[in-house]
Amino acid sequence: MNVQISNYIDVKKRAVELGLNEPKDLSILPRNFDTAKLRDELLYESSTPTVRVLWKQAGINETKTEKQGEKLPQISEKEFTGWLGPTIFIGASLLSQNPAAVSVAFGVISNYLTDWFKGIVGDKKARLDIVIETGRNKYKRVHYEGDVDGLKELPKILHEVRPDE
Repeated sequence: MNVQISNYIDVKKRAVELGLNEPKDLSILPRNFDTAKLRDELLYESSTPTVRVLWKQAGINETKTEKQGEKLPQISEKEFTGWLGPTIFIGASLLSQNPAAVSVAFGVISNYLTDWFKGIVGDKKARLDIVIETGRNKYKRVHYEGDVDGLKELPKILHEVRPDE
């Protein structure tokens, strides 16, 4: 399991600059949210619709960053062998007040991937980024790349990253 933690841009300020809805407790950010010069350049991972359906089925609420009725294009990365997940935003209040929801959100993804990888020989790797609000206008990115089973460890890792205020 490879986990890298780094500082991240001010998510709420960036959403306003790009004319997007401000992410709340749980959101999916476009892949290039931090680097796109224009809103028209924003792209979601091809796994975004699947994650949204899984969360909805599990009763997990997501705040969409795109405006009502708007769709952002998706991109599929061919050179990564495995599952490439979306960039998931977790707000400070969700992480501190409802940690069970965070565990459920990653548990749903982990269970889906366990089924998805059945019958596939070789490495069963997943890669995704999680952006955590750690304080007022402070954010960290947790980059995960590793075995599907390691996804279940992410909530614990996120709680360890959280104290930054």
